[in-house]
Amino acid sequence: MISSERLNGIRAFVQAEQSGSFAKASERLGLSQSAVSKAIARLEYRLGVKLFFRTTRHLSLTDEGRAYYQSCLRALAELASAEAALADRKASPSGTLRINLPELFGRKRVIPALLDLANRYPLLNLDVSFDNRIVDLAEEGYDLSVRIGHLPDSSGLIARKLGEQDLLICAAASYCAARDIPTEADELGNHRAITHLREGREDPWLFLDGDGAVKRTVVRGSHRFASFDAIASATVAGMGIAQLPAWLVADQLRSGELISIFPHLQQPRLPIHVIWLETRDMTPRVRATVDALVSALSPPSIL
Repeated sequence: MISSERLNGIRAFVQAEQSGSFAKASERLGLSQSAVSKAIARLEYRLGVKLFFRTTRHLSLTDEGRAYYQSCLRALAELASAEAALADRKASPSGTLRINLPELFGRKRVIPALLDLANRYPLLNLDVSFDNRIVDLAEEGYDLSVRIGHLPDSSGLIARKLGEQDLLICAAASYCAARDIPTEADELGNHRAITHLREGREDPWLFLDGDGAVKRTVVRGSHRFASFDAIASATVAGMGIAQLPAWLVADQLRSGELISIFPHLQQPRLPIHVIWLETRDMTPRVRATVDALVSALSPPSIL
């Protein structure tokens, strides 16, 4: 490792050559002329060569001094370039962003926003994983995580709300045109339902009662899938009625391919957050990513 004394000697040597005298070099460096002279003398002693020809009126480089001067200029230029690059990194999003996302929501809604962000900042590298669990940001080395659902109390974390996941019951326009559409939940038994399988069991459909408590309704599915995107595809194909996250079928609802059923029945809403570790200084890549996700996913675009 280069010592501070050695670096000071190099600085004094380069400045002496550029200013033409030890006196001018001392002024520019804010040192005494004696300190500059001694720094260069120690440098010459360590190198074992004479760097300057010295007279009372003139200072000029020896052959060895000229060669060493050019090497020092290149080294100092490289150091200045490294410092400038670091300053740019501090000012602009760069480096590797490690982010963990819920699998389906992450692929469908978050990834497009991240790709747009990476296109805007070429020095930003994405490292994305998908989990339907709450990860430990500090232990697993993540910068950010996006989570759907109520967050557990946790110190050392900051969360910013992106929106809420609405549930709705819907069916294809073609399915509705061929049948009498149910108006109450207890009429679902007369219809083909598409349900979600979790570990071999059907998830109940969720409603809110008059007091806002969650009511679980068991629905027997004519078709059962272990992924919500498969359920959405089957619903669009007219295979039955399903309860789905609104963000997953927002385009089909807007186009009229799907129709919302039971709009008068309240269904649960789950908060969606982006979370990160609490630190004194938020890195540009984390700040830019949070801002991009808020812009892309906050209501009404998240629905």
